[in-house]
This record gives sequence, C-alpha cells and structure tokens, in this order.
Amino acid sequence: KSQDTLDVWIDSGSSSRAVLMRRGELQRAPGVPPGSRDDTRATPGGTPGAQTWQADLYLEGSDQHRGWFQSSLLLSLAGNGVAPYKTVLTHGFMVDEDREKISKSKQGTGAYLKPQTAEQYIKDYGVDVIRLWVASQDYRNDIVVSEERLKKVSETYRGIRNALRYQLSNLYDFHPSHHAVADKDLTGLDRWILNEFAKLERDVLAAYDKYEFHVVYQRVSQFVAVELSSQYHDLVKDRLYTDPANSPRRRSTQTALCHLVTSLSRLLAPIIVFTADEAWEFVPGMGDSVHVEEFVASRITLTAEEEQEWKELFALRQRVLPMLEQLRQQKVIGKSLEAKVLVTLPDTHFARYQQLRSEIQETLGVSGVVLESKEISQADPIHDLVMGWPWPNLRVDKADGTKCERCWHFENDVGSDAAHPTICARCVEAVKQVVVV
Repeated sequence: KSQDTLDVWIDSGSSSRAVLMRRGELQRAPGVPPGSRDDTRATPGGTPGAQTWQADLYLEGSDQHRGWFQSSLLLSLAGNGVAPYKTVLTHGFMVDEDREKISKSKQGTGAYLKPQTAEQYIKDYGVDVIRLWVASQDYRNDIVVSEERLKKVSETYRGIRNALRYQLSNLYDFHPSHHAVADKDLTGLDRWILNEFAKLERDVLAAYDKYEFHVVYQRVSQFVAVELSSQYHDLVKDRLYTDPANSPRRRSTQTALCHLVTSLSRLLAPIIVFTADEAWEFVPGMGDSVHVEEFVASRITLTAEEEQEWKELFALRQRVLPMLEQLRQQKVIGKSLEAKVLVTLPDTHFARYQQLRSEIQETLGVSGVVLESKEISQADPIHDLVMGWPWPNLRVDKADGTKCERCWHFENDVGSDAAHPTICARCVEAVKQVVVV
C-alpha cells in the first residue's frame, strides 16, 4: 500500500503530468498549433512542451464533472496554463428494468450481473451482439439493462449479418480487377442503391465524429432493413440468378454488391469488430483485415432528375404491393411474378415512363407492365406530393403467357426453342452461354 498519497483528487487530477507528458509518442512536431490539420504526432523521444501532450479525449461518467474532470482541469491550468484535454465525453449509468441503479450490493441476492463482464450474455448472444447493444444505447443518459432489449438488438444483428452474407454469396464468380463495371455503365437500380448508401455513409461518419454511436446503429439498421433487404436485395435476385453469368446487368449488380459489402464492413468495423473482419476475409481481392483499412467515400451520386424518377418508381411499388397481396389472398395469384400491372398515365408523362418500362417492371417484381396514356385534368384525381402530378390509375391482373421453369416469369415465348421447351427465350440465351468445365 502506498503511503505517499497527498490527496486522491490531486493524485488522479495530475495524471496528465504523470502519464501524458512522459509519453514521447504523444508529442507533436515543433511549431504546430494544437488541434490543427497538421497536428500529427512526432516520433517518440520529443521534448515535452506547452500543449504538445494534450489528450484527445477524457472519458468518464457524468459524476466526474465535479470529480476527475474538474480536478484535472484545475491542476493543469495552474501548472501548465492549458486544459489537459481537447474533448470531454461523459456517459450515464447502468440501471435495471425498473430504472434503479445496478448495485454490487444486490450480488448476494442473485439479481446483479456485472454488465462489462457478463459472461452469460456473451455466451447467449455473442460478443458482437453485446457490442452492438452498447452502441445502440444513447449513453448520455442512463442505460437500461434488460433481456428484452438484448433480444431486439440480436434480431437487428442477424439482419445485418444476413445482408452481408447475401452480398458475399453472390460474389462467388466475381473479382473486382476482372469483372467490375465502370461507374458510368452501372444500371439505374445499382446507381440508386449506391446513391442511398452514400447518404448513409455521410450520416454515419458524421455520427462517429460526434461519438453518437446510437445514431450509427439507427441509420445502419434502418438502411439494412428497408433499402437493402426489402428493396434492393429482393429486386436484383432475378438478374443475379437468371441473367447470363457474364452479362453487363449481372456484373453491374455484382460491382454494386462488392462496393456495399466492403463499405458496410468498414462502417461497422468499430462496433461489430469480429463480424466485419469475417465478412472482409471473404471479399475477393481485399487485404488481410478490415481493421487496417481507411474509410473510402462512395463516388456514386444521382442527379435531381434521377432521384425524382426513383422516388416515383418506389411510390408506384408501394401502391402495387397491397394490390398484389389482395390478389394473393383471393387465390388469383401466388407469387408476384404471376401478375401483370396496367398503368394509366397522364399523357404528359407517358413518353418518359415508356422509356422506364423495364425499370418499372423490375421495381414492381411482376411479369408484365402495360402502359396507357390518358388526358387527365388537374382537377381529376388527387395529386401526390411525391410525384407532383396525378396518381396513375393502376390495375393488377393475372399475367399472360406460360410460366418459365427457370426464371418463373410468365412469358408468351416459353417453348419457342424446341431444344428447351419449358423455358423462355431470355433463359434460352442464358443457358446457351453456360460453359461446362
């Protein structure tokens, strides 16, 4: 036991002099002002000087505003004329489901489980789920520890992991150096998802800079559940599974998937460290570990006109999905590919939508889209805030033609090739390009 303690707050408050000033690797190059862009660390062994040793961050509980933060500030100001830190970050405390303080005194009753060493939680959920749960909490307030919240976060984790697995599983025959498609040649749907990811990336990096990890969790989990899983991943299955292996459209989507899985791994690496590194190992042509990588900003951005077009397409999708579900409940169709959609548009918008017909069909996930034009007055139907013009009139019916046993689309040209009587002409072309090794 040490006998030379003057005062516990003076001892802890002077840690900047005892630790920071004695660490050569923390020194800054001479003449560089603190906090500037050139505030890079000099080589070890530099001579400590005023403001060359400041900590980037002091981290502790909110009670330390009148404790360690305060004593550190007062002693450093008195002895060095400057604060010992550039930034202070404080957090709340762990509380139970009744928002009562988790106390060691409860340990004897069996009610206490020390959160930072909760071996049972780690055994039940895995360490990355626990890390994700910690990140999901707004630590500036008290944190409620409960089984229910852990289960909810574990479901989010499974969604993130499944998204990464989906992307990796579709890169089995793809290598970036051989098959990547140039940005200008990416399909509209691939450009859309990369544009959405660029927005996510900006939000996540800004949240990291502010230590707002719960914002990172919220933005990533929402993006994975909505834009990725329920929209993009669902829509590109047809082109990934049924287009010829080396077709421009399939390679375009694989290029987008490769960018998504690498960029998502980088964004998630500070939180779910093992999952991100495991995913990185399976990406073709990547380095040894995601943890030695730097963030690389996404390049794809859509024009205002392109963004509006995709808003309209997904607005149409939101209207059509309930109509498809209604037909499904009536036993008229099973899967959405058994349906076709008839779209009646204002004549002023017909030509533009005619050019987007293939994108409309893919976005709706049906076997056919029929576009019709009609003169519609401004007073006719209700105007939509997303589209800015009258809603199109929509009707959903059973698709024409015969089901292709390969792509499951209903087409009128199934059996047109005698050598392949059960598949459509598009699939015939894909099958003919298969090379058996």
